Amino acid sequence: MLDFKHLFTSLLAVIAIALASGLMLITPVVAATQSFQLTGTTGYSVQGTFSYDETKNSTIISEQGQGKTSVLDSLVVTFYSPSGQPIRTYENVADSIAKGKYFEFNFDTINQKLLGNIDLGGEFIGETYLKGKVDKKLSLFQVEESGNELVIDQISKY
Repeated sequence: MLDFKHLFTSLLAVIAIALASGLMLITPVVAATQSFQLTGTTGYSVQGTFSYDETKNSTIISEQGQGKTSVLDSLVVTFYSPSGQPIRTYENVADSIAKGKYFEFNFDTINQKLLGNIDLGGEFIGETYLKGKVDKKLSLFQVEESGNELVIDQISKY
């Protein structure tokens, strides 16, 4: 009986050491969180928050279209009226999955700036979205009942 008890204790010790060693090898995901705010010429504004996996060592985050993202973990944008009232909030990326067919996002992690083409927000009738090229011109659109896209503001500087 003593030999069986000793064997059982030794086996438990080996299992505990193996589990502890395995846990030390697990690398935790390190996510960076960033925010941005853009204000148009007539007072509409866009605020966004996003997080990305820093362990991927990307100097430029470039995501486009729906489906699994390469680096982004999440991205939420909120549009505000000139009086500061929220118009609508969109979760464009959740759990590393981009939801919008037209979604496009580019960010320079070194200089901490948006860059290139952007297409954030909604896509359907009654929704609002931001689209354009950061260094040139970004426009804030609303999709009318007819399906036409109405420019409601422009952002010329970021």
